[in-house]
Amino acid sequence: MHYLTRRFAFSASHRLCSGALSAEEQEAAYGLCQNIHGHNYRLEITVRGEVDPKTGFFGNVMDLKALVDERVANPCEHQFLNELPMFEDIITTMEGLSSRIWQLLERPLADCGMELYEILLAETDDNIVRLRKD
Repeated sequence: MHYLTRRFAFSASHRLCSGALSAEEQEAAYGLCQNIHGHNYRLEITVRGEVDPKTGFFGNVMDLKALVDERVANPCEHQFLNELPMFEDIITTMEGLSSRIWQLLERPLADCGMELYEILLAETDDNIVRLRKD
């Protein structure tokens, strides 16, 4: 099995808030992140598959780039994530964002012969979430 990873980046703002928490609980959970703030997000998408001997690859990296740009990176660029329809019903934590990104990409990637294996989403160099199929 071969694995292919492509990196993407986008700059966006968000704020952490949950309708399930009281004001005091939100303060305890999110602190300053309740305020609107921004990140230079790093997104890595890893797909896997068996190499086709006729083409020499299992998925075209340019198809991967086009799909992620179209469905995630471009729509998020310089946006307030809380107001984007694709994220309207989630808490915009790294965990929430990566889970939704998985939902947005899994089927279209499969249609191109690529199995989504891992999403890495980083808000900063120090704060990173990995969502993996296993």
